[in-house]
Amino acid sequence: MKNNKLPTVTVAVSAYNEEGNIREFLRSVLDQKEEGFKIEAVWVHNDGSSDSTAQIVRSFKNPKIRLFDHKKRAGKATWLNRIYKDLKSDFLVQSDADVIFTHKYVVRDMVKPLIDNPKVGMTGGSPEPIKGDTFWEKISRVAFEPYKYFRSEVRGGDNIFSAVGQMLAFRKEAVKKIKMPEDMLTNDIYTYFCCLTLGYKYKYAESARVVFRAPQNLSDIIKQNVRNQIGYKRMYELFDPRLVAKEFEIPKAERRKRLVAQIIKYPLHATVFYFVNNYCILITLFTKVKIDAKWPMAESTKKLI
Repeated sequence: MKNNKLPTVTVAVSAYNEEGNIREFLRSVLDQKEEGFKIEAVWVHNDGSSDSTAQIVRSFKNPKIRLFDHKKRAGKATWLNRIYKDLKSDFLVQSDADVIFTHKYVVRDMVKPLIDNPKVGMTGGSPEPIKGDTFWEKISRVAFEPYKYFRSEVRGGDNIFSAVGQMLAFRKEAVKKIKMPEDMLTNDIYTYFCCLTLGYKYKYAESARVVFRAPQNLSDIIKQNVRNQIGYKRMYELFDPRLVAKEFEIPKAERRKRLVAQIIKYPLHATVFYFVNNYCILITLFTKVKIDAKWPMAESTKKLI
């Protein structure tokens, strides 16, 4: 980097009612080994939480951690835009507050492709659901497994299926050019298409693993699924539809093979998810779903430990 100085990194999250996990999240961030870079800041934008999120963040006395305690909820997109605008570091590692970094080199593995190649504007990590306890968590895992394969194999691994909001990283020059609509629900795929449209490459950092909790009940599965369906459809309105279709394309034989394997392995769970997923598709097709950045959160995903 310039003047032979170590490249700098800011880790940032927008947090809403994250008291169940924010302490463990921050501990896993502070535990990161800085090899070939320097973490100069950890930003937490508290999005009008009504719980003890802000107090827990304040309890950390590390000077790198900075709390932005917003009293009124505005939605994640608002604070991501603020993060992009305020960023001074060379790279941004953007995460969710309801994850835990699984090892000490997650940040290193996320920023390495950005350091090595100036044409790379964005990287995505590898989120993995914890084993979980409930019937609905098991259903979520069954739905997740085929996409874990697609994430690694489709187009050599550098694809939209690994651009997941739980773990992303950006080059400053790229993210400074992004401003997302404040009612954007799927910031991850929006920024993915922004980077491609701006001429940057995307890389999958498979070794940058984080864990999260899948929804523990049907209501939360529906919330997440409907949100994702809305976000998917909206990409066709905001970007070149040919690019969107190409990036979401999975070879039919591979898709069929993976889905059939799940039905054989988990017949009950896969069948239930099939009907739930189609119900969510019908909701987005035949009802007027209000798009709002303050979309109801899946509360059962908020506590890992």
